[in-house]
Amino acid sequence: MKGEKAAARLWVFAPPHRSLTSTARLSEATVVGYVVLEAGGEMRAGEVSIALLPRSQRLDLVFDGSDVFQSEVAAPRLSETKLRLALPNLLEDRLLADPTQCHIAFQPDGRASGKAAGAAAALPVAAIDRGLLNRLLDALAAAGERPRAAYSALYVLPQPDADALPVFAARNRLVARTGMHEGMACDIDENDEPPAALRLALRGGAWKRIRAYGPQAQRLVAMAASLGVPVEAAVRPLDADASEAAINLLQGSFARSGMLADASRRHLTLRTLKAPLIWGGIAAAVFLAGMNGYWLKLQSEAGELRNRMSTAFRSAFADAEMVDPIVQTQRELVRLRARVGQSSAGDFTALNAQVSQLLAAAPVGIVAAIEYRDAALRVKFKAPPDASLQNQLRAQAVQRGLQLRFDADGTANVSTTGG
Repeated sequence: MKGEKAAARLWVFAPPHRSLTSTARLSEATVVGYVVLEAGGEMRAGEVSIALLPRSQRLDLVFDGSDVFQSEVAAPRLSETKLRLALPNLLEDRLLADPTQCHIAFQPDGRASGKAAGAAAALPVAAIDRGLLNRLLDALAAAGERPRAAYSALYVLPQPDADALPVFAARNRLVARTGMHEGMACDIDENDEPPAALRLALRGGAWKRIRAYGPQAQRLVAMAASLGVPVEAAVRPLDADASEAAINLLQGSFARSGMLADASRRHLTLRTLKAPLIWGGIAAAVFLAGMNGYWLKLQSEAGELRNRMSTAFRSAFADAEMVDPIVQTQRELVRLRARVGQSSAGDFTALNAQVSQLLAAAPVGIVAAIEYRDAALRVKFKAPPDASLQNQLRAQAVQRGLQLRFDADGTANVSTTGG
């Protein structure tokens, strides 16, 4: 599937939390349900491991209806930060789980209007086990997927109308949406007997028919006689526009980070990007100006240093023609030492004596040949020294002020430090 053209949208249906109690952790091998919307508008559903999910331009993570608690609470009009701190206390009496173990999201756009600042207003909220959300997001991230939204399976269904109850059926589970942020979820047994929860939902809302969605919509159609109401299968597995009213769980610490994370929600335009682009251009100009100034400073210092070296060379060796002051100075010093009878550290005699002392720790008769060239000795061995002997010789060479380098064939190259 990774080689296919990216689909327009993908809904990934997470397994119910209770089915994962014996699983150490979710992984790329976890099998999930999915519905994909192709670029041409066609929808198809299936099941696959997370690692083999179809490529898509947008991915929505959908949780089982029983794993997401949703309600409306009376919450004061506070800043987002203060409201997030207050929500666990507001939901403490409604949640079965410990609020500290839950991630709580809300939908500020769903508040009732006309309330004064600070006054309580109805706020749609959703809560989910933080561990479950973390594990699903980690498994998707390991497969290279990053959802743009996460919400309850209620929001793959349209809102119920006056006489039709929308129900989604997949993987032996069904979810019914009974209101804007309300619904129920239950299992479908092997005999396709209508669940009691579905019967109660029908009676409570006085709906006269069911509109069935999902890969297992035909199982709901088969229940029509037992339910006593008509069941019609929807043309598509889900309603793609229904999630516009969803309470997105990817908020707070789970929000998609970065200014360009969700352009459709931020409505980024050239006007909104004007200020960042201007400041970015100013920063780039300052950086380039600073780098050029620093380069000019280094170039000036390098020129001054070369002038000093040239002056020192000419004052010491007035008759010599200067080409490279450093190399020529080293050669002139060697020549002057030889004239007064002093041997240089790089001379064959001095260097050979030090190498002889260095190889005293090596096995007798290991040396096959010694070559002297350009103030360095090249020592060839009958058998390449092992790693421990090479390390020992390097350590002793450093103590004696020598540079020791081994070639790939085990040949040792010895020279004086700086030579």
